[in-house]
Amino acid sequence: MDWHVGNGHAPQDLSEVHVDRFLEHRFKHWKPDSGDRSALRRLLLALREKGLIPAALPIQRSEHEKIVDVFGQYLSTERGLAAATVGSHKLLSLRFLREVCPFGADGFATLTPEIGVGYVERHALDGSADSGKAMCGVVRAFLRYLHLKGLISTALADCVPSIRRWRLAGLPTFLPPEKVQKVLDACDRTTAMGSSGLCGSDDPRQARFARQRSCHPQS
Repeated sequence: MDWHVGNGHAPQDLSEVHVDRFLEHRFKHWKPDSGDRSALRRLLLALREKGLIPAALPIQRSEHEKIVDVFGQYLSTERGLAAATVGSHKLLSLRFLREVCPFGADGFATLTPEIGVGYVERHALDGSADSGKAMCGVVRAFLRYLHLKGLISTALADCVPSIRRWRLAGLPTFLPPEKVQKVLDACDRTTAMGSSGLCGSDDPRQARFARQRSCHPQS
């Protein structure tokens, strides 16, 4: 309630819309708890029974929400995930979808590895390492679902990096193949350092391996 009032809302205006906004805010900073949503639903029910807040209004679902609703049904019926897990997946995937596909399903065709990696890099520090790890897992699951259902033509899930905690975490997590090639071409093979390892090898298999690593960054 403090968050609700602190954001300029009257206590009696509390509704499902505000609960969803609060949970989205909370999940940016803390790992989702399985009981958060159900506890807040019980709070709304109790307040309505006492006549302290208005009855629930019919909710008009946006295109983004409808897409995520179907994703949630898939997680529940085909993957057998618990309701609380499905709820947190829906919230995090909705946030991802709104940002990278602002026009809904029409934006699926424009999704690329760079977009997925860029989203993770922008939001990796929004909360704790655990919440960042959960975000990456949900983005992978959502992209895997889109590919499985034929909604995107390229398998993008494996291009989503993990949250890294080591001292070189500030380095780029993704380089497209053309930039990898520029790095290799820049090596001075007349020096001992430039002629060693991958940069000094004429083996095309190693160069191909480097390109593969650009789409499969290690954690």
